[in-house]
Amino acid sequence: IYTEEQQHVIQGFRQDYLCGTRRTYLLHGVTGSGKTEVYMEMIRTVVDQGKQAIVLIPEIALTYQTLLRFYLRFGDRVSVMNSRLSPGERSDQYERAAKGEIDIMIGPRSALFTPFERLGLVIIDEEHESSYKSETMPKFHAREVAQELCRMKHASLLLGSATPSLESYYRARQGEIPLFTLNSRLTGGELPKVYIEDLREELKSGNRSIFSRRLQQLLEDRLA
Repeated sequence: IYTEEQQHVIQGFRQDYLCGTRRTYLLHGVTGSGKTEVYMEMIRTVVDQGKQAIVLIPEIALTYQTLLRFYLRFGDRVSVMNSRLSPGERSDQYERAAKGEIDIMIGPRSALFTPFERLGLVIIDEEHESSYKSETMPKFHAREVAQELCRMKHASLLLGSATPSLESYYRARQGEIPLFTLNSRLTGGELPKVYIEDLREELKSGNRSIFSRRLQQLLEDRLA
């Protein structure tokens, strides 16, 4: 059962996709708002149309729990790419994809080069992550490559994050790409309060510590 916000995102995407509209979307969802469930529903829409999907996840977030959710939902049509694979194992995964034995590839930026013939969707989770920029040759940014790949394959691109990159958020605010938002946590509970302190003002008032007075006070309170 999905929340109203999740249903709005899922239906908005599905409507576009079934009408043949392919575009880039930004999904701005707070931590714990159920972005992964939304991703899986979008993938379901695409796979049901006989297409394939690539899900990019930062290496650090490629956890067993995350992958298990995809396996439970899509079974052996899912494959995973990670940095621990040898070149031979990686080649085997690409081979399986080229033969059409799998529909969904999950992995870090290298998964973007999966040779899918019927690519329908690319999802970049935590799209603000610096690990999507390759510092070795050939140097590339997975987000830019994904945009070009989706243009060539006539596929959709979803950028997801709780803290979107400035570039993506600016494009969404300018109306260049649709912006979906998930503002409430599935587990309930409030988001933590954030205070901004100007340390220059603290310095002027005689506080030479690296901590603001408020931070010191709150730390003492927590410890007490």
